[in-house]
Amino acid sequence: MNPIRYVVLFACLAGSLVAAFANSSSSSTASSADEAAIRKIDVAWSHAAEAKDLDGAVAPYAADGSMLPFNAPIATGAVAIRQVWSSLMSKPGFYLSFASTKIVIAGSQDMAWEIGTFELKLNDPQGNPMAMPGKYVVTWKKLGGTWKVAADIFNTDK
Repeated sequence: MNPIRYVVLFACLAGSLVAAFANSSSSSTASSADEAAIRKIDVAWSHAAEAKDLDGAVAPYAADGSMLPFNAPIATGAVAIRQVWSSLMSKPGFYLSFASTKIVIAGSQDMAWEIGTFELKLNDPQGNPMAMPGKYVVTWKKLGGTWKVAADIFNTDK
């Protein structure tokens, strides 16, 4: 093979590798920023639940989002999700806090999923406080540059 062909072939391969690494790096940076944005929303969302702030608890959901609570039907849309949160917050002894343990941003950077744990406290029928640890999965979608909850499912460990 002609030595010039080797030089051209090497230059093409080197250029392809540089482009691939540059794209991977920018994608990783964007994923980190997206993960940080979701974590920031999570902190505010958990604080809203702790404070029994109904508007704050509903705010992260997309207009067509769904909530899949344990022992209840699927709630889709802002009105239905608000009713679930309102019912939950009105229970005696209500306290809820949660935190993500894993967030994965899709390669397209317009979807993400999150796994986390929560602690729900309610009073039992005799009025005694009871703690219920649990776990959840949230699917996020980016709408107009803002991350919104597309689906939220959770259940207790006990």
